[in-house]
Amino acid sequence: MKQPSILFVAFVCAVAPIFGASAAVSKCQKTNMQRCLDSACAINIGMNPSARCQYCGTSSAGNPPSQKGLTSITAGQSTKYTLNAKELEVAPSDPGRRYIWATTECIKKLPDCTTDDVSTIYDKLIEQSCKAAGVNMQISAAMKNMAKKPTKAACTETLGLCMNEKCGTAFEKCEDDAIFTRAIAECAAEATGCDDNIAAFRTEITNDRKSTYNQREGVLNTLVKNYQSKRESQLAGTKSDCQTNASFNSCVTNICNTGMPNKCDNDKTEKSMAERLCQYYKTACTTIKY
Repeated sequence: MKQPSILFVAFVCAVAPIFGASAAVSKCQKTNMQRCLDSACAINIGMNPSARCQYCGTSSAGNPPSQKGLTSITAGQSTKYTLNAKELEVAPSDPGRRYIWATTECIKKLPDCTTDDVSTIYDKLIEQSCKAAGVNMQISAAMKNMAKKPTKAACTETLGLCMNEKCGTAFEKCEDDAIFTRAIAECAAEATGCDDNIAAFRTEITNDRKSTYNQREGVLNTLVKNYQSKRESQLAGTKSDCQTNASFNSCVTNICNTGMPNKCDNDKTEKSMAERLCQYYKTACTTIKY
Protein backbone atom coordinates (compact mmCIF):
# COMPACT_ATOMS: atom_id res chain seq x y z
CA MET A 1 0.00 0.00 0.00
CA LYS A 2 1.52 3.34 -1.06
CA GLN A 3 -0.59 5.91 0.72
CA PRO A 4 0.74 5.69 4.29
CA SER A 5 4.24 5.39 2.82
CA ILE A 6 3.78 8.77 1.14
CA LEU A 7 2.67 10.20 4.48
CA PHE A 8 5.76 8.87 6.15
CA VAL A 9 8.06 10.35 3.49
CA ALA A 10 6.88 13.78 4.64
CA PHE A 11 6.66 12.74 8.27
CA VAL A 12 9.99 10.96 8.66
CA CYS A 13 12.02 14.15 8.18
CA ALA A 14 10.47 15.56 11.32
CA VAL A 15 10.61 12.48 13.52
CA ALA A 16 13.70 10.64 12.31
CA PRO A 17 16.20 12.63 14.44
CA ILE A 18 14.09 11.94 17.51
CA PHE A 19 13.32 8.30 16.94
CA GLY A 20 16.62 7.16 15.40
CA ALA A 21 15.48 6.58 11.82
CA SER A 22 19.08 6.71 10.71
CA ALA A 23 20.16 3.71 12.74
CA ALA A 24 22.26 1.40 10.61
CA VAL A 25 20.74 -1.78 12.01
CA SER A 26 17.17 -1.85 13.25
CA LYS A 27 16.53 -3.60 16.55
CA CYS A 28 12.81 -3.07 16.25
CA GLN A 29 10.65 -5.64 18.01
CA LYS A 30 8.26 -6.00 15.08
CA THR A 31 5.73 -8.18 16.88
CA ASN A 32 5.36 -5.66 19.66
CA MET A 33 5.16 -2.81 17.17
CA GLN A 34 2.31 -4.51 15.32
CA ARG A 35 0.50 -5.09 18.61
CA CYS A 36 0.91 -1.42 19.47
CA LEU A 37 -0.39 -0.23 16.10
CA ASP A 38 -3.22 -2.75 16.24
CA SER A 39 -4.34 -1.31 19.56
CA ALA A 40 -5.15 1.91 17.68
CA CYS A 41 -5.97 0.61 14.20
CA ALA A 42 -7.44 -2.89 14.58
CA ILE A 43 -10.18 -2.40 17.16
CA ASN A 44 -12.72 -5.24 16.99
CA ILE A 45 -10.99 -6.61 13.89
CA GLY A 46 -12.28 -10.12 14.65
CA MET A 47 -15.79 -8.91 13.82
CA ASN A 48 -14.75 -6.22 11.32
CA PRO A 49 -11.99 -7.20 8.81
CA SER A 50 -12.09 -3.63 7.46
CA ALA A 51 -11.03 -2.14 10.80
CA ARG A 52 -7.40 -1.36 9.90
CA CYS A 53 -8.52 0.36 6.70
CA GLN A 54 -11.30 2.33 8.41
CA TYR A 55 -9.25 3.41 11.42
CA CYS A 56 -5.83 4.00 9.83
CA GLY A 57 -6.28 3.72 6.07
CA THR A 58 -8.83 5.84 4.26
CA SER A 59 -12.21 7.41 4.95
CA SER A 60 -13.34 5.84 1.66
CA ALA A 61 -13.74 2.59 3.60
CA GLY A 62 -16.50 4.15 5.68
CA ASN A 63 -16.63 5.10 9.33
CA PRO A 64 -15.69 2.39 11.82
CA PRO A 65 -18.13 1.51 14.62
CA SER A 66 -17.90 3.62 17.76
CA GLN A 67 -15.03 2.50 19.98
CA LYS A 68 -17.32 2.47 22.99
CA GLY A 69 -18.10 -1.09 23.94
CA LEU A 70 -15.79 -2.57 21.30
CA THR A 71 -12.92 -4.89 22.06
CA SER A 72 -9.33 -4.07 21.16
CA ILE A 73 -7.28 -6.81 19.53
CA THR A 74 -4.85 -6.39 22.43
CA ALA A 75 -7.45 -6.81 25.15
CA GLY A 76 -5.98 -8.71 28.11
CA GLN A 77 -2.42 -8.17 26.93
CA SER A 78 0.25 -6.12 28.65
CA THR A 79 -0.13 -2.38 28.03
CA LYS A 80 3.62 -1.83 28.03
CA TYR A 81 3.66 -1.91 24.24
CA THR A 82 0.04 -1.07 23.48
CA LEU A 83 -2.11 2.07 23.63
CA ASN A 84 -4.70 1.98 26.39
CA ALA A 85 -8.24 3.38 26.34
CA LYS A 86 -7.22 6.69 27.94
CA GLU A 87 -4.48 7.25 25.36
CA LEU A 88 -6.90 6.44 22.54
CA GLU A 89 -9.29 9.15 23.72
CA VAL A 90 -7.12 11.76 21.98
CA ALA A 91 -6.49 9.74 18.82
CA PRO A 92 -7.52 11.64 15.62
CA SER A 93 -10.61 10.35 13.86
CA ASP A 94 -9.20 10.97 10.38
CA PRO A 95 -7.58 7.68 9.24
CA GLY A 96 -4.39 9.18 7.81
CA ARG A 97 -3.74 11.36 10.84
CA ARG A 98 -4.62 8.51 13.17
CA TYR A 99 -1.95 6.35 11.49
CA ILE A 100 0.64 9.10 11.97
CA TRP A 101 -0.47 9.61 15.57
CA ALA A 102 -0.33 5.87 16.30
CA THR A 103 3.13 5.66 14.72
CA THR A 104 4.41 8.50 16.90
CA GLU A 105 2.96 7.04 20.10
CA CYS A 106 4.13 3.49 19.38
CA ILE A 107 7.68 4.60 18.56
CA LYS A 108 7.74 6.28 21.97
CA LYS A 109 7.02 2.87 23.48
CA LEU A 110 9.42 1.08 21.12
CA PRO A 111 12.26 3.56 20.47
CA ASP A 112 14.32 1.00 18.54
CA CYS A 113 11.72 1.10 15.79
CA THR A 114 11.61 3.69 13.00
CA THR A 115 8.94 4.98 10.64
CA ASP A 116 10.43 2.72 7.96
CA ASP A 117 9.88 -0.26 10.26
CA VAL A 118 6.28 0.81 10.78
CA SER A 119 5.69 1.10 7.05
CA THR A 120 7.25 -2.32 6.44
CA ILE A 121 5.25 -3.94 9.23
CA TYR A 122 1.88 -2.30 8.72
CA ASP A 123 1.32 -0.98 5.20
CA LYS A 124 0.51 -4.41 3.79
CA LEU A 125 -1.87 -5.15 6.67
CA ILE A 126 -3.79 -1.95 5.98
CA GLU A 127 -3.81 -2.72 2.26
CA GLN A 128 -5.29 -6.18 2.94
CA SER A 129 -7.91 -4.62 5.21
CA CYS A 130 -8.83 -2.12 2.50
CA LYS A 131 -9.23 -4.90 -0.02
CA ALA A 132 -11.59 -6.61 2.42
CA ALA A 133 -13.57 -3.36 2.48
CA GLY A 134 -13.61 -3.29 -1.33
CA VAL A 135 -11.51 -0.12 -1.45
CA ASN A 136 -8.50 0.60 -3.65
CA MET A 137 -6.65 3.40 -1.91
CA GLN A 138 -5.76 6.31 -4.17
CA ILE A 139 -2.95 8.78 -3.47
CA SER A 140 -4.23 12.34 -3.55
CA ALA A 141 -2.49 15.68 -3.24
CA ALA A 142 -4.25 16.27 0.05
CA MET A 143 -2.95 13.02 1.51
CA LYS A 144 0.56 13.74 0.26
CA ASN A 145 0.57 17.05 2.10
CA MET A 146 -1.22 15.84 5.21
CA ALA A 147 1.93 15.43 7.28
CA LYS A 148 3.21 18.90 6.43
CA LYS A 149 2.63 21.41 9.19
CA PRO A 150 0.96 24.68 8.19
CA THR A 151 2.89 27.91 8.70
CA LYS A 152 2.30 30.14 11.70
CA ALA A 153 0.60 32.69 9.44
CA ALA A 154 -1.73 30.03 8.04
CA CYS A 155 -2.57 28.83 11.55
CA THR A 156 -3.27 32.38 12.72
CA GLU A 157 -5.58 32.95 9.74
CA THR A 158 -7.41 29.65 10.27
CA LEU A 159 -7.87 30.25 13.99
CA GLY A 160 -8.89 33.87 13.43
CA LEU A 161 -11.58 32.98 10.91
CA CYS A 162 -12.90 30.30 13.25
CA MET A 163 -13.06 32.73 16.20
CA ASN A 164 -14.80 35.38 14.08
CA GLU A 165 -17.46 32.84 13.16
CA LYS A 166 -17.96 31.67 16.73
CA CYS A 167 -17.59 35.00 18.59
CA GLY A 168 -18.30 37.72 16.03
CA THR A 169 -15.89 40.41 14.85
CA ALA A 170 -16.34 42.40 18.07
CA PHE A 171 -16.67 39.33 20.35
CA GLU A 172 -20.36 40.11 20.80
CA LYS A 173 -21.20 36.39 20.86
CA CYS A 174 -18.56 35.64 23.52
CA GLU A 175 -19.44 38.06 26.30
CA ASP A 176 -19.29 35.19 28.79
CA ASP A 177 -15.74 34.05 29.62
CA ALA A 178 -16.76 30.38 29.55
CA ILE A 179 -18.19 30.71 26.03
CA PHE A 180 -15.02 32.48 24.88
CA THR A 181 -12.78 29.79 26.38
CA ARG A 182 -14.85 27.03 24.79
CA ALA A 183 -14.66 28.77 21.40
CA ILE A 184 -10.85 28.83 21.57
CA ALA A 185 -10.76 25.14 22.46
CA GLU A 186 -13.09 24.23 19.59
CA CYS A 187 -11.12 26.29 17.07
CA ALA A 188 -7.85 24.78 18.32
CA ALA A 189 -9.25 21.28 17.78
CA GLU A 190 -10.26 22.15 14.22
CA ALA A 191 -6.90 23.74 13.30
CA THR A 192 -4.97 20.62 12.32
CA GLY A 193 -1.20 20.89 12.70
CA CYS A 194 -1.32 24.15 14.63
CA ASP A 195 -0.61 22.79 18.12
CA ASP A 196 2.63 24.77 18.41
CA ASN A 197 0.82 28.04 17.70
CA ILE A 198 -2.24 27.65 19.93
CA ALA A 199 -0.73 29.19 23.09
CA ALA A 200 0.45 32.33 21.29
CA PHE A 201 -2.88 32.70 19.49
CA ARG A 202 -4.80 32.26 22.76
CA THR A 203 -2.79 35.09 24.35
CA GLU A 204 -3.25 37.33 21.31
CA ILE A 205 -6.99 36.76 20.90
CA THR A 206 -7.55 37.21 24.66
CA ASN A 207 -5.75 40.56 24.54
CA ASP A 208 -7.75 41.58 21.45
CA ARG A 209 -11.00 40.77 23.24
CA LYS A 210 -9.96 42.74 26.32
CA SER A 211 -8.91 45.71 24.18
CA THR A 212 -12.16 45.60 22.21
CA TYR A 213 -14.25 45.57 25.38
CA ASN A 214 -12.19 48.39 26.93
CA GLN A 215 -12.67 50.54 23.83
CA ARG A 216 -16.36 49.80 23.76
CA GLU A 217 -16.70 50.68 27.45
CA GLY A 218 -14.78 53.91 26.83
CA VAL A 219 -17.17 54.91 24.03
CA LEU A 220 -20.19 54.16 26.21
CA ASN A 221 -18.75 56.17 29.12
CA THR A 222 -18.09 59.11 26.79
CA LEU A 223 -21.67 59.00 25.49
CA VAL A 224 -23.05 58.84 29.04
CA LYS A 225 -20.90 61.78 30.12
CA ASN A 226 -21.93 63.81 27.07
CA TYR A 227 -25.63 63.19 27.70
CA GLN A 228 -25.17 63.94 31.38
CA SER A 229 -23.31 67.15 30.62
CA LYS A 230 -25.96 68.24 28.11
CA ARG A 231 -28.74 67.47 30.58
CA GLU A 232 -27.01 69.34 33.37
CA SER A 233 -26.44 72.32 31.08
CA GLN A 234 -30.08 72.34 30.05
CA LEU A 235 -31.18 72.06 33.68
CA ALA A 236 -28.94 74.95 34.69
CA GLY A 237 -30.39 77.07 31.88
CA THR A 238 -33.93 76.15 32.91
CA LYS A 239 -33.24 77.05 36.54
CA SER A 240 -31.87 80.43 35.49
CA ASP A 241 -34.87 80.99 33.21
CA CYS A 242 -37.30 80.21 36.03
CA GLN A 243 -35.52 82.54 38.44
CA THR A 244 -35.86 85.48 36.04
CA ASN A 245 -39.20 84.41 34.49
CA ALA A 246 -37.56 85.01 31.10
CA SER A 247 -39.62 82.43 29.19
CA PHE A 248 -42.86 83.53 30.90
CA ASN A 249 -42.26 87.21 30.08
CA SER A 250 -41.29 86.32 26.48
CA CYS A 251 -44.50 84.30 26.12
CA VAL A 252 -46.66 87.19 27.41
CA THR A 253 -44.94 89.69 25.10
CA ASN A 254 -45.41 87.38 22.09
CA ILE A 255 -49.14 86.85 22.78
CA CYS A 256 -49.72 90.55 23.33
CA ASN A 257 -47.96 91.51 20.10
CA THR A 258 -49.53 88.85 17.91
CA GLY A 259 -52.89 88.01 19.51
CA MET A 260 -54.25 91.08 21.25
CA PRO A 261 -55.93 93.95 19.36
CA ASN A 262 -54.37 96.65 21.58
CA LYS A 263 -51.13 94.69 22.11
CA CYS A 264 -51.83 94.93 25.87
CA ASP A 265 -50.97 98.65 25.83
CA ASN A 266 -52.74 100.14 28.86
CA ASP A 267 -55.19 97.26 28.67
CA LYS A 268 -55.13 95.28 31.88
CA THR A 269 -57.69 92.79 30.57
CA GLU A 270 -55.51 91.82 27.58
CA LYS A 271 -52.40 91.68 29.76
CA SER A 272 -54.18 89.46 32.31
CA MET A 273 -55.41 87.10 29.60
CA ALA A 274 -51.90 86.79 28.12
CA GLU A 275 -50.45 86.03 31.54
CA ARG A 276 -53.04 83.30 32.11
CA LEU A 277 -52.21 81.74 28.74
CA CYS A 278 -48.50 81.69 29.69
CA GLN A 279 -49.05 80.51 33.23
CA TYR A 280 -47.83 76.97 32.31
CA TYR A 281 -44.24 78.30 32.37
CA LYS A 282 -44.57 79.23 36.02
CA THR A 283 -46.35 75.97 36.76
CA ALA A 284 -43.45 74.04 35.22
CA CYS A 285 -40.92 75.99 37.24
CA THR A 286 -42.55 74.96 40.49
CA THR A 287 -41.44 71.31 39.79
CA ILE A 288 -37.75 72.22 39.49
CA LYS A 289 -35.54 71.91 42.56
CA TYR A 290 -33.10 74.75 43.06
